[in-house]
Amino acid sequence: MNNLDEYILGESTDDAIRVETRQDNAEAALALVKQCNQKLAIISHDLDPFVYDQAEFVEAVRRLALKGRYVDIRILVFEPALIVRKGHKLVDLAGKISSYIEIHKPSSQYKKFNEAVLIADEVGYLFRESAERYKGTVNFNGRRESKYMLDVFNSMWTTSKPDPNFRRMHI
Repeated sequence: MNNLDEYILGESTDDAIRVETRQDNAEAALALVKQCNQKLAIISHDLDPFVYDQAEFVEAVRRLALKGRYVDIRILVFEPALIVRKGHKLVDLAGKISSYIEIHKPSSQYKKFNEAVLIADEVGYLFRESAERYKGTVNFNGRRESKYMLDVFNSMWTTSKPDPNFRRMHI
């Protein structure tokens, strides 16, 4: 995979870069979130621990969340009970700063949706056609594809609901 440090969100070439491994995916997700300034949208079945449960990734999301009140971080997950049972740093962070990070479960009409998507600032994306495989593409300036994926995300979000598994217990 190319050196992702050379790519600038919203400015670099609009060429899609192939990702093949979980390491490629983790590096691509981290690079996108580090450059993200306002809007982050993620669709994931189980918030893949190799990609989203890494300390550096969670810290990048935390920094993004604390940039200001116009930041919008929304995450759709299909397996909330599994994620909570296993423990997940990103879910812990969302619980601590819930006014900045929202996690919902898609409605049952999307149960056959099997893609994995991360969209940064509506211009950059990481896309996998199958949530079970790591083969996919990352693009730091794919406005058309990002808009399409964001439309899909927003359709799913409108019918989604916060899952009780993500409610923090305050004692």
